[in-house]
Amino acid sequence: MSQLVLLLLLVPLAGGLVTLFVRNAGHKFARNLALGFFLLNLFISFKLTWDYLPLLEKHSISVEEKLTFVPLESSVTVFDLIRINPPYEGRPDAGAIRFFIGIDGLNLFLLPLTCILFSGSVLATWNSIREKSHLYYGFMLLLQFATLGAFLSFDVILFYAFFELTLIPLLFLIAMWGGPNRQYAAKKLFVYTLGGGLATLLGVISLVSALNQNLLDDNNDLPVTFSIPELITVSHDTQVGLNKKVFDTKADKDLLNPLLKTNLEINKARLDYWSSCQKWIFFLLAAGFLVKLPAFPFHTWQPTAYYEAPTGVTLVLGGILAKLGAFGFLRLCVPMLPVPAWEFGTYLFSILSVVAILYGAACAIAQDDLKRMLAYSSFSHLGFCLLGIFALNETGLTGSYLQMINHGLNVGALFFICEILHHRYGTTKFKDLQGLGSKLKILSGITVFYVMCSVGLPGLNGFVGEVMCLFGMFETKNPSVSGKILASICSLGMVFGAWYLISMVMKVFFGKLSEPVFKKEDPVSDLTIVEKLFLFPLALLCLFLGIYPQPMIDTIRPEIHLIAKLNLQANNLLPLVKMDK
Repeated sequence: MSQLVLLLLLVPLAGGLVTLFVRNAGHKFARNLALGFFLLNLFISFKLTWDYLPLLEKHSISVEEKLTFVPLESSVTVFDLIRINPPYEGRPDAGAIRFFIGIDGLNLFLLPLTCILFSGSVLATWNSIREKSHLYYGFMLLLQFATLGAFLSFDVILFYAFFELTLIPLLFLIAMWGGPNRQYAAKKLFVYTLGGGLATLLGVISLVSALNQNLLDDNNDLPVTFSIPELITVSHDTQVGLNKKVFDTKADKDLLNPLLKTNLEINKARLDYWSSCQKWIFFLLAAGFLVKLPAFPFHTWQPTAYYEAPTGVTLVLGGILAKLGAFGFLRLCVPMLPVPAWEFGTYLFSILSVVAILYGAACAIAQDDLKRMLAYSSFSHLGFCLLGIFALNETGLTGSYLQMINHGLNVGALFFICEILHHRYGTTKFKDLQGLGSKLKILSGITVFYVMCSVGLPGLNGFVGEVMCLFGMFETKNPSVSGKILASICSLGMVFGAWYLISMVMKVFFGKLSEPVFKKEDPVSDLTIVEKLFLFPLALLCLFLGIYPQPMIDTIRPEIHLIAKLNLQANNLLPLVKMDK
């Protein structure tokens, strides 16, 4: 399996480099070549998912025993990239930045989602990209390489490298093939993402440095490690160990003993120091993920970038690249730094989620253009992901993950439909597109289906994730927030979502036919074979995930249970620590 995982990463890298240099072969050859590489990777991702499922029970036991993320052993490829310190006995990860990739429940379903949407991005721009198409498809393949690398990484520096690498091809794709304001959109995206990314890098360096100090033992520093599983273990052991030392010393009946009193003061000082470190590291790491998601108020780059980017790129931006932000919280922030996630994260980010859900919905209602409306809709729906994560219980975390997958499928399909309309009519303005259902019957029917998915109609995929996110916040035990009130307010987002999406369907597909004057060689037709090949199988997948999401829930349960358990164990003694502050 490790060869397949490595191949999943190398196929788009090799494909991108090859496609970049076929400049004289014509746009059809470059397009078909890129599609071939994307479809090969899609097959590999399905094969990996299929091979993973029989090993789930054994993997669950391993995660439970080690109490950290454990990539499936047969999927791991690991070797040293840069060795900083000499090898440490029994710790091959110590003192080295490593190429460490593998598969676990947290990244398993994001791999086929990535491959589906990148394949769909080629089909969406089937006849749209004609100038410098070899560069366009080459950059798209390199973007897939960076995205898959971030999902597969189990080394924190490797994760950061891939996370930031996504910015480079994305910058060129928007700046070269975007709309009239593409330069401004690309520049704004670059500044926001780079700024957030640098803060995340500072957080990564601070985390590794802080954990290198052995706060449980003055005599020995811990070996430097960049392994995500090891960092989680050290962080958890440090927090629980210091909590236990303080608790045990306070429980000692001979507390008047000067030595015990000194030990108590030392351990409390260490715990205060570690808590302070965690707080600042948490916010530094979160900065880059909040920009990538994006979350309010770091979202202002998003509407411009989504609107100006080629729709094939917007499909990938909203469908999968935004999920890197939520994935960063699940992989790094919450399991590594559970105390600030509980103390500050639930309160702060649940409020930001409420604002994002309602503000994004209000902005979507106000739009007069389909592409801009979908951009704000995406921003609103991703607020549910953040809400579920910082409920910090299994229900909310599961809902957040399901929302990542389901939102990716739904928004990808809707942006695909947006490109269909733009290619046929040269516009996505509501005033120019009216009553198209009488002419484009199949397109109107499939659009209604995906709108119902996005609205959260029971029985379709959008319902499951959003409702579990709301249930998770409703059940949260964090005393700093009223989960019931927050969940009730956020449920209005589903109502507003139905409002603007169904209003869009009524404007564009119902009523008297009104088409813009648009000079085009071919007459306007309904869905082509190429378009059906993307939209119809995806519709079946959305229906299946809506009716029977249990297999996905069971597959991600070990990692979700781990994140919730780490938070519980790190925070169950928190009131004892706060008593004397």
